[in-house]
Amino acid sequence: MGDMPVFGKEMREKEFDLKDGVTFINHGSFGVVPLRVQEAQNRVLHEMNSFPDLWFRINRRVKQNESLRLIAEFVNTEADDLVFVQNATTGVNTILKSLKFDKGDAILCTDNTYAAIKNTCNATSELPGAKDLRVEYIDLKFPIENEDEVVEMFREYFKNNPKVKLAVIDHITSPSAIRMPIEKLIPLCKEFGVLSLIDGAHAPGQIPLNLKDLDADFYTGNFHKWLYTPRGCAILYVKRTHQDWVRPLVTSHGHKTTFQNDFFEQGTRDDSPYCVVPDALKFYQDIGGYEKLNGYVDDLLNKATNMLISSWKTEKLQIPKSMEAPFMRMVRLPKLEGLSSGTECETRIKDNILRHNIVCQISSVNGIAYCRLSANIYNTEEDYELLC
Repeated sequence: MGDMPVFGKEMREKEFDLKDGVTFINHGSFGVVPLRVQEAQNRVLHEMNSFPDLWFRINRRVKQNESLRLIAEFVNTEADDLVFVQNATTGVNTILKSLKFDKGDAILCTDNTYAAIKNTCNATSELPGAKDLRVEYIDLKFPIENEDEVVEMFREYFKNNPKVKLAVIDHITSPSAIRMPIEKLIPLCKEFGVLSLIDGAHAPGQIPLNLKDLDADFYTGNFHKWLYTPRGCAILYVKRTHQDWVRPLVTSHGHKTTFQNDFFEQGTRDDSPYCVVPDALKFYQDIGGYEKLNGYVDDLLNKATNMLISSWKTEKLQIPKSMEAPFMRMVRLPKLEGLSSGTECETRIKDNILRHNIVCQISSVNGIAYCRLSANIYNTEEDYELLC
């Protein structure tokens, strides 16, 4: 770890600039950018602003190509199969808006799919020429005893619904922090001739990725959550056989050139988050990589979860350990009025921020309010004691 501070309070003080007096246990929503990565971005912005033509005509492509090369190594795939998008929602939109659906086709999600992605699926079904496209949902029932229960839900659905063309599957569900068994679900999709689109918004940095082994048709994931890049940095993986029909949401100078150039040429904009991926990956490696991070965070979250269960007299979301997100946990809140919907939970989150300087995610799962705990290298037990 070299000159890295000790995890916890020292790490927060020396490597991050989180506001003093604020308890921050919601890394999962927007991430936090380390100071050294912010400094790298500032250097890129200076390079851009000091010589715009050199930047936009030459240097930007050089830096983004290097970033994609390093990302390809990190997620074990070919750089030619990756493009940058601003976030995972953009990645999902890109595939849904590119894919040609036939009359009566269906898109399959779960009831725990991220709300923005549900909206995307529904909006896709309303596009001109959608031809009776349906959006269907599998309801996850709790408690879940093991991964195979979820796999069998999908198998049964595919058997009874042969018109499913695309399954949008979370790697980690946003409202409930469930690690879906995509290693089993992707082959199942292939078995039934269903395209697999994996929404990995929370996965890069939180789960070691091997995209070659996963072999999904499409995979999108944010780097600005658990991999410390500035916000607005995500990848979209598209299997080579689909690249001839996948198009970016913005059509620009790269149209009908190459897959990667089509996504690179997106008009004049600030792509500096893409260009500091090497600095963010170096920070991730310098803190010890996944093993070191997971060791600290898992222990911290186990202690925090047990402490809150005891204090609130509630329980964790009833899922097997293998389906828990490594860096997030779900603890049921004590029964409170007005917390049965996403809108009501969002109101409570804002109230906690404004009145108490505590930032934690509250989610409704099957109409029950849970606190979604996140942990990272700057958190300590004291952060979670304030919730007791």
